[in-house]
Amino acid sequence: MSNNRFNKNSILLIIGVLLVVFGLWRLSEQVLGVYYAQIWYFINLTISIVWPIIMIGGGILLMVAARKGKLDLAKDRRLFRSSKSRKLGGVCGGMAEYLSVDSAMVRVIAIVLTIMCWYIVIPLYILFWIVIPYDTKDHSTWV
Repeated sequence: MSNNRFNKNSILLIIGVLLVVFGLWRLSEQVLGVYYAQIWYFINLTISIVWPIIMIGGGILLMVAARKGKLDLAKDRRLFRSSKSRKLGGVCGGMAEYLSVDSAMVRVIAIVLTIMCWYIVIPLYILFWIVIPYDTKDHSTWV
């Protein structure tokens, strides 16, 4: 058993929380009616303020980590779509292997980003699926 940060139970928990949130959101549309537009405006305003702050904070963390030499990106490492950690096209698995992180973490981030701005993430994923070469290493366990 591997010591991953995310296991199947934690992924199912995250999916369950997302289902409850979206269910409550749809229910609130029906129950709140007239007030729903005002509540949605407040949520949209909050997201439009918080999202750039999250991007700025992530950029600052990456710059600090790069400055301190904490990013371990080998120069001979290449980005491939993963053949062993593949769910759809192997893009998230390949990025996880390239960054030496758990692929579930990359997938959860990709799902959250897709929910927030699907019109950017889905075309990028398709583009990466086409452009990033497939890992041709044989990872089979056959003897």
